[in-house]
Amino acid sequence: MAPKTIFSREDVIQAAFSLVKESGFRDFTARRIAEKLGSSTAPVYSYFKSMDELKSEVLLRAEQLALEYTMRPYTRSVFLNMGTGLVMFAQENKELFKALILESPEAKQLLEEFADSLYAELDKDELISLLPGKDRREILIRMGMFTHGLASLISAGIYKELSKKEIISIMYNMGKDVIDMALIKAGIKKNFTA
Repeated sequence: MAPKTIFSREDVIQAAFSLVKESGFRDFTARRIAEKLGSSTAPVYSYFKSMDELKSEVLLRAEQLALEYTMRPYTRSVFLNMGTGLVMFAQENKELFKALILESPEAKQLLEEFADSLYAELDKDELISLLPGKDRREILIRMGMFTHGLASLISAGIYKELSKKEIISIMYNMGKDVIDMALIKAGIKKNFTA
């Protein structure tokens, strides 16, 4: 008789995450997760009281991955990196982006947490850090709307996939307009450059 395979809580989360990365929450069942594990559904139910609890773990992991993308150094500008990273995440992880942002009932709360994490990073941006807090929050909101729109269009297949260079260029051009207006409004005589 073959020895019994033991699966950890992390194994279950990873299998669920992998499933959502491939097909979103459409196939998010204990049976499909068990297939990913190569087991029965017992490990899923032994670690999680409900599928909603496991779904929360998957969403948290997706949010962490999205944040990792936004913190990567695509350019010298922390702010530009944030937008570029989110669009790159959506393009390279279409189903995860949809699950996290477009399909999740927790999307509003997740977006607020995401924005708070990004807002905290704005102090590291040489130019944005010169702006008063209210103005920083405002440009984060404005660019967030544009960035999420572009990311949504790409993840839905409505807009073509872009190279990293194209994404940086689009984000830079839109960001320049928004940031330069905020700098003028704040009486700061500098221009946004990447």
